Amino acid sequence: MSDPINFNQLSHLSGKERIEQFEAMEHRGGMAENLGYTVTEYGEGYVVYEYRLKDRHVNLIGTLHGGIMATLLDTAMGAAVMTLLDVGERHIMTDITSKFIRPVTSAEDVLTVRAEVEHAGRRTLATAGTIHNKAGKLVARAIGSAMKI
Repeated sequence: MSDPINFNQLSHLSGKERIEQFEAMEHRGGMAENLGYTVTEYGEGYVVYEYRLKDRHVNLIGTLHGGIMATLLDTAMGAAVMTLLDVGERHIMTDITSKFIRPVTSAEDVLTVRAEVEHAGRRTLATAGTIHNKAGKLVARAIGSAMKI
């Protein structure tokens, strides 16, 4: 197990710079390491992840656990919010509503997780995320809200 990350040491960075720093780490720790996703693209108000099914994420019926899909969406939507944060700003996700459209059963499938900020107010932000399989079919989608703290 890797050492915990002291996020207070990153408070002098913007949200986008924190993502860059975190993704450059050899061992990211926490949920990022557990999920095992790769950030493939990010910019102002959006992120794109790539995820491959892990044995530890399979449920008793042999499919990707819905909680993992919801966590991937929550993580990506939170990262999309981070891309808009200034130095010293932080946020929390306040809610997420997810819909599971089709199962993921093959370890060969590469999932694309996309998230974006649809509205950024002074304090609250509205987000949306999707997961598509390598055939481009929608697997899951979510909407959520974040609050700057």
